[in-house]
Amino acid sequence: MVGTLRPVYLLESALLNAAGSSVEVLHGPAPVAQNLDFAPDRLGFPLPAPRLPTERFDRKLQRSVEAQSLRLLHCAARLAPALGALGLAPERVGLTAAIPEVDAPSPGWEAVDAMRRQPAQWLAQWFANTPPLHSLTLLNSSSMAHVAEALACHGPMAGYCGQESAGLDALLEAGNYIAEGLADAVLVVSSSPNITPALFLREEGLEKGTMPFVPGEGAAACLLAAAPAKGDKCNVRIAGYGRGYLINPVQSDTRTLDILMRVLNQVLSPEHLSLSDLSAVLSDPDDEILRAVLDNCPVRAGCRPLVGALGASSLITDLAYALAEPEFVALERPAYLLLLSCSYTGHVSALLLAVEPARSVP
Repeated sequence: MVGTLRPVYLLESALLNAAGSSVEVLHGPAPVAQNLDFAPDRLGFPLPAPRLPTERFDRKLQRSVEAQSLRLLHCAARLAPALGALGLAPERVGLTAAIPEVDAPSPGWEAVDAMRRQPAQWLAQWFANTPPLHSLTLLNSSSMAHVAEALACHGPMAGYCGQESAGLDALLEAGNYIAEGLADAVLVVSSSPNITPALFLREEGLEKGTMPFVPGEGAAACLLAAAPAKGDKCNVRIAGYGRGYLINPVQSDTRTLDILMRVLNQVLSPEHLSLSDLSAVLSDPDDEILRAVLDNCPVRAGCRPLVGALGASSLITDLAYALAEPEFVALERPAYLLLLSCSYTGHVSALLLAVEPARSVP
């Protein structure tokens, strides 16, 4: 990825969320958050379970895996033609995944309300802090196994569970596999958690009667390779990354700003860039802390206002969304794009993309 022998390019991406299954729809009319069936006073962006293509997956999977796994498999299948066109041996194709931490089954909404009223009860703490182990195991192993079998990804594999930071983990591991010569291409898949009462139970802010964000459901996938895309499309090279952790992500003190500046230096220094060299920054323009270090930068909002917080799938969704901007589609000269986010738990993720016209890469 950074400081290694081979560059890493983004070839294709696929996504699925409340706006639709095409990245272009994210730049059209925004969907409206809906009241949830189990909590009419709360809003979210729920998504019907997609139908899997039967020519790629066994039809029994439609009934035997969780909805969030169906979303992940759906996006992976859409990248099968691009992966197949590379003509690689299966052993040279890797697979990484960003997977939600909590899966169904979950307690009913009435149980969640009862636990909120009596937080001292041991059962409430068990549900709040212990994800259903068997569901996690099935999601981690089975979903990746289904993708590996259907798309012939027999190279190195890795899966991550860490809310928003899982997307960066999966992307970086995929890039390292390619840069270090362990694979010639890697498929990166991700999915949001299901919107269930368990999701609300485990989040901070429940005792205040509010959520720190509007949840959404969706998935995203991308294909990385050691060689740039062919044809008329622009070439996207992963040029750098940075990460950090803020103990108090809502307080703009000296320590917080220092950490953010270290993250920015980490992501920009490999290309010897400053903030003024960036063509665009995809971030939350309403986040006062991030805005404090992005002064005078062209900051644009990501997908969260459009489709809700997608957790492990947010970074790859934002990546696809940013590269569908009209100015990047018709790019005439090289440009740098920075994706910067800070989760409500304090995890800071930064990803630098070098976007180049196709004709500028030999």
